[in-house]
Amino acid sequence: MRGEAVLAELRASRRARRLRLTVRTGRPLEITVPRGTSERALQRFLDDSADWIAARLGEAREREARHTLGLSRRGTVWLSGRPLTVVRGSGRAGAVRRGGLLVVSGPDPAAAIERWYRREARRLLEAATEREAARLHLSYTRIAVRDQRTRWGSCSTRGTLSFSWRLAIAPPEILEYVVTHELLHLREHNHSRAFWALLDEHRPGWRAEARWLRDHGDELHAFAPG
Repeated sequence: MRGEAVLAELRASRRARRLRLTVRTGRPLEITVPRGTSERALQRFLDDSADWIAARLGEAREREARHTLGLSRRGTVWLSGRPLTVVRGSGRAGAVRRGGLLVVSGPDPAAAIERWYRREARRLLEAATEREAARLHLSYTRIAVRDQRTRWGSCSTRGTLSFSWRLAIAPPEILEYVVTHELLHLREHNHSRAFWALLDEHRPGWRAEARWLRDHGDELHAFAPG
């Protein structure tokens, strides 16, 4: 694929210590550069990484061809793995579910749909976390819902569980897997053998669910409400 023009986003970071490339299905190549990186150093890095970029882009395209959920379908949003048809309403600004429809009103439908997703994600995540915490005899401090780009969930040492609102798009068992994974970090705050043994014990089917996230995660991250 050498010689192919590739769309890329350049992101300068004060915290980055080295140049980094990120390839996600359906999104431009992301290049993270430490502040102060010269244009010559950036070009040398890209030249040296050309074969790697070509290989990863090829893999992403193959993955996209094999595993497509259809999230880009116009006039449709997805909740818990099921499609809802979006229709325009005339009421106050916001989004409200009516059976198999999502009625969206106001001048900014994309913002209304994202707010609706965050509310639905919190509702689903709070219910799943409360249920799984009781089953596992664990207690947590609170839940945060964000638009995390590198993790589906995280667990702080203080017991705060953070999740991506995009889990609301996925089937319920996928959301539950991430919830269980993060709750078990309250016992083992690492990815040691002991942690994976706990996950095997309390979520025997987790490997298939983790594979689903690997296959479809880029599509979930690329989904743009509205």
